[in-house]
Amino acid sequence: MQTISKNSPRALQLCLIKASLIFAFILSLGFYAKGTLGYFIFLFLGGWLIWTFAEYVIHRFLMHELLIPGQKDTLFHHHEHHSNPSNLKVNFFHRTFTLLLGIMINWVAWERNSTFTIFAGFFTGFLMYNFLHYLLHKRVGKYLFPRIQRAHILHHTKYPNQGYSFSTILWDWLFHTLAPAHLQVTEKMRENYFKNFNKGQETKSHST
Repeated sequence: MQTISKNSPRALQLCLIKASLIFAFILSLGFYAKGTLGYFIFLFLGGWLIWTFAEYVIHRFLMHELLIPGQKDTLFHHHEHHSNPSNLKVNFFHRTFTLLLGIMINWVAWERNSTFTIFAGFFTGFLMYNFLHYLLHKRVGKYLFPRIQRAHILHHTKYPNQGYSFSTILWDWLFHTLAPAHLQVTEKMRENYFKNFNKGQETKSHST
């Protein structure tokens, strides 16, 4: 039996096929329930799941596993985030703007109660990502999202080819990129994860 490399375009194709079947099932439930609250719920859920999958695919196949060899750093500068995990490019203004825009989009979706709801779910996923990624790099994330933060710390420290999701561990679990349950996040790993940015700032100040 031929083994499919986790880095290959074939692996991406399999992910797309499996995810598409899930999306089709959930959205079909929504259209079947048209005229009920279930219509809005399933379409919104479908849109949110599409975002979380897009987040997974971009992080895994474009930022890490080199479907475009040698280009990931110039395209996304993702290496900078791994060097300084707490140095996030998204700031308070960006989060506030997306929050206000998200409220407006969801209000329109609720009023229209149409297929626009799928986009509302997708955008809400993006909005949640902006806040979740910030919290995953704060110590409070241990209490709010323990399983996701565990996966993210392992991703940033010793296992960069595992734990690609930010909003849910669903896709990592489904596509076998979730760190094994027996792996422990040590206190030293936590300290390196949370202090990297401060060290980078100190180095910068000494060099100027």
